[in-house]
Amino acid sequence: MLSWMLYVIMVTLLLSVGAYAAERALRLNRGGTRWIWLAAIASSLCMPFVAESVQSWLPNVVSPQAAQESTVLHQPIVQAMSPASWIAAAAETPAWLSDLDVLLRGLWLGASAALVLVLTGSFVHLALRMRRWQPAVVAGTPVLVTDEAGPAVVGFFRPRIVLPRWVTRAPRAHQAAVLAHERSHLDARDPQLFTLALALLVFMPWNLPLWWQLRRLRRAIEIDCDARILESGIDAASYGEALVYVGEHRSMHIGALAATSGSRSFLEQRLRIMLGKPVKWRRAATAVLAGTSLCLAALAAQLSPPDATKPPVTRAVAPPADENPDQAGRVAITLPDATLERYVGDYAQSDNAFVTVKRAGDHLLLDFSSGPKTEVLAESEDHFFVKDGDARVVFANDGSGKAPSAALWQMGRELPLKRVDATTVAQFKAKLQERMQAQTPAPGTEAALRRLYAGIEAGRPNYEEMQPLLAEALRRDLPKIMASYQQMGPIVSLKFEGVDGGGWDKYEVQRTNGRFNDAIIVGSDGKIAGYFSTQP
Repeated sequence: MLSWMLYVIMVTLLLSVGAYAAERALRLNRGGTRWIWLAAIASSLCMPFVAESVQSWLPNVVSPQAAQESTVLHQPIVQAMSPASWIAAAAETPAWLSDLDVLLRGLWLGASAALVLVLTGSFVHLALRMRRWQPAVVAGTPVLVTDEAGPAVVGFFRPRIVLPRWVTRAPRAHQAAVLAHERSHLDARDPQLFTLALALLVFMPWNLPLWWQLRRLRRAIEIDCDARILESGIDAASYGEALVYVGEHRSMHIGALAATSGSRSFLEQRLRIMLGKPVKWRRAATAVLAGTSLCLAALAAQLSPPDATKPPVTRAVAPPADENPDQAGRVAITLPDATLERYVGDYAQSDNAFVTVKRAGDHLLLDFSSGPKTEVLAESEDHFFVKDGDARVVFANDGSGKAPSAALWQMGRELPLKRVDATTVAQFKAKLQERMQAQTPAPGTEAALRRLYAGIEAGRPNYEEMQPLLAEALRRDLPKIMASYQQMGPIVSLKFEGVDGGGWDKYEVQRTNGRFNDAIIVGSDGKIAGYFSTQP
C-alpha cells in the first residue's frame, strides 16, 4: 500500500508540472486555463487505476528496457496453489508490512470520512448563514447583503451573489466592476466547477499534490474570470483600480469564489497578467511548453504501478518462525557426492505429475513437471529444506543404494513422492504429449473449477475435493482469495484454452472487472491437485 501511495504521488507530481506548463502556454495566448487543472485533478485520480490500459496503446517514451520491466510488473500471480509454487515461494511477507497496509488503509478511509464530514458541515453552516443575509438589488442585480462576507458567489444548485455592505456604499464604477466579475462567475458555472473539484479530493485526501492542483484551479478560475471581463469591453485600468479598492477591504472567508480571493501577491499577479503585453517569442515558447506538458503526461502514464494496484496476491507461504519450529535454527551442511547420488532420480507425485531430483553442486534441485525448479539444502543425511521457506523433503533409505521414496512436508501436510523408473516417466511424457496434441481438457476439470469458484465465493469450499496440501493452503488463504473474487466480481464466461507442458488445463476466465488465465490439474483420485491464476 505504501509503495502504491508513493507511486500515485509521483504520478500526480508529473501531471502537476505538466499542467503548469500547459497553463503557461495558454496564458501566452490569452486562453482559459481552469479546465487544465480540472483535467489534472481527474487524471491524477484515474490514471493509477487505468495505467495498464493507457500503456497498451501509448508509445513508449522512456526506453525499451523500461518497457520490458513494465511488462514484468504487469503480470503478477494473483493466486498460486500448486506444490511447486508453494515450495518456490519465499518466506512470508513480514508481519509489520501487513500491519502497515492495514494502518494506511484505515487512515485513508478515516481521512476521506473526515473530509466528507468537514465539507458537509461547511455547506450546512453556509446554508444557515445565508438565511440571515438580506436580499437586495444593487445596480439592478439581485444580491445578498452581509456585514462581514464577500464579494463572492455561493451555492451549488442556485448560486447567489453575496456582497458585503461596504460595496453598496462604494463608487458606482467599482460596484459595476464587482458585479460584472461575480456575474461572470455565475455564467461560467465556476461555483459548480470548483465544488466538483473539491469533492473529488475526498477520494484521495492524503495526496498533497492534489491540494496544490486545487489551489491552482482556484487561481485559474479568478484569472479566467478577469480575462472574460476585459473581453466584454471594460477598461483594464478601471477594472484594476476596482480590484485594488476591493482588496483593501478585508472580508470574512466563506469558502467560495470571492472577487479578491487570495493574497496580495496573487492580486498583483492578476494585475500583471491583465496589463501584460504579448511575449516576443510567443509561438516558440508555446510550442516548447506544450511539448513539455505532453511529455510529462506521457511519462506519468508510462510509470508502472506496483502490485498494490492489482487484486491482493494470494499465495501459500511459510508460517512465522515461532509457528514453524522446524524452520528455526536450520543450518545447511555438505554431504558426500555418493549420498547425494542416492537421491537423484524421478519421483511420482501422482499419475499425472512427477518430480525429477538432480544434482546441483553440493545440493539438490527439485524439477517439478508442473512447475519451477527449486533448490533444497541438506540439514542431515536424508533431511533437506528449502531456503527462506517452510518446506522440507525427507528421503527414505532401505539400504538398496537408491532412495525408494520421499516425502514433501509443508504447512504440516505430507505429499508422498514414489520413485519411478525411466519407463514410467516416458509413458507419462507420451500421454502428456498426446493431450497437448489433442488440446482437450482432462475429464471433469471444468466442473471441478466451477465448483471451486462457487465454494470460495460462498466461503464454504469443499475441501474433500482437494488433495491435502491444496486444502490446507486454501484454508489458510481463504479470506484473501474471497476478497480478490469480490473485487473482481462474478464470472461472466469460462473458456478452455488448452493444455500446457506441465499437464495443466488452462482456462480463460472473464469476470466483471477483469480477465484471468486460470489453470487446474486434477489427480487420478479425482481431487484437485493444484490451481493457479494469472492476470494478463
